[in-house]
Amino acid sequence: MVEETDAEFIWDLRTNPELARHLSPIGDHIDNQRTWIRNYKTREAKRVEYYFIFGPKETDPCGVIRLYNITADAFTCGSWLIRPRSDEFAAPGSDLFAMILGFETLNKQRCIFDTRKANKKVVRYHRIFAKQTHEDRENYYFEIDWAHYQYKKHFLSKILGII
Repeated sequence: MVEETDAEFIWDLRTNPELARHLSPIGDHIDNQRTWIRNYKTREAKRVEYYFIFGPKETDPCGVIRLYNITADAFTCGSWLIRPRSDEFAAPGSDLFAMILGFETLNKQRCIFDTRKANKKVVRYHRIFAKQTHEDRENYYFEIDWAHYQYKKHFLSKILGII
């Protein structure tokens, strides 16, 4: 899970112009990221939020993903960033990890999330597995239920060579 020592890596991802165009602003200094992580660690201790760094090796991180807004039956998956030019399996692998954690480890029945409309590549990906529930001017809102999770898990496991 994310630690305060990961602030520089996360800051680099969040301030990367290629990635940041679809993100909420983080502020103008890395200390904002450190403060955010300190506050996050309190939420992690309460088991209401989990933030992970992932990569092919522990010493070679390539991205982050977060589970938050955890309720009795649902969770939100987001803050998903992957360093440009990462391994082609980074996205499906990290997505599968987050889905298994939310649905199986946390025993939730739904994943609810939003994606910026302008983030067309990610919108196309999510439409393979999720049902769009609504939209506003800036975002599409999606939901994955248990049945669609099972399909997604099987599909991504085959791509990743797990089954």
